[in-house]
Amino acid sequence: MSEKLQTPVCAEAVEILRKKPRFRIVVFGASNTERYMPGIHWSDVLDVGIRSVYGRKFHVINSGLCGNNTREGLARFEDDVAAFEPDIVIVTFAGNDCNPHPPKNVPLPEFAANLDLMVGKIRALGALPILQTYYMMDLCHMESARAALVDGYMDEIRKAAGRNGVFLVDQQKYFAALPEETLRYKLLLNPMHVNEEGNILIGNILLHHLGIDPKDIVHHEKLLFAEELYRSIAG
Repeated sequence: MSEKLQTPVCAEAVEILRKKPRFRIVVFGASNTERYMPGIHWSDVLDVGIRSVYGRKFHVINSGLCGNNTREGLARFEDDVAAFEPDIVIVTFAGNDCNPHPPKNVPLPEFAANLDLMVGKIRALGALPILQTYYMMDLCHMESARAALVDGYMDEIRKAAGRNGVFLVDQQKYFAALPEETLRYKLLLNPMHVNEEGNILIGNILLHHLGIDPKDIVHHEKLLFAEELYRSIAG
């Protein structure tokens, strides 16, 4: 059996959750962040998980917008992030930046610069930025030109986290460790988007990065399928 993945805890985020009397978390991205379909979304799992430990002293605000690239995200940053005076911002962009067709395509150097700019803007608000990769998409069933670019953009998110000293939630790493059949038939709605179970797994992974065990949540039954998947690959 291969060695299990490790899940580091974001100590800076935990400090905010523990010590602040009130706080706001903004999740900022594209269709992976916006509610793409009815059902449990990963931000819901984040919400109930934090409440289970820290009580209702916070808001999770969803500022995802389907189809956005980083260029478009930056254009609405003041209205959709800064206006909420957040304490933590979870940033998840790349799926549209790697669209090979203009005007959506954002070349890698510009994408990298845009991530750096987002991090700087979030820090200027006095907030904690967290960068997140996408899950593992079904690259075999996507447009081949787009599929060929995906991993390069995910790597750029990792590099941006490293050079900016930002905590990284590497969702792709966890999803990629699962059997391909599980990914394709249990977690994905289509080649580029997760279904409800995939959303729950994203949320569970985030909770573990915050030091919260999803099994300790009251009425956690809907989370158990994803939690068993997580525990099969992560220590």
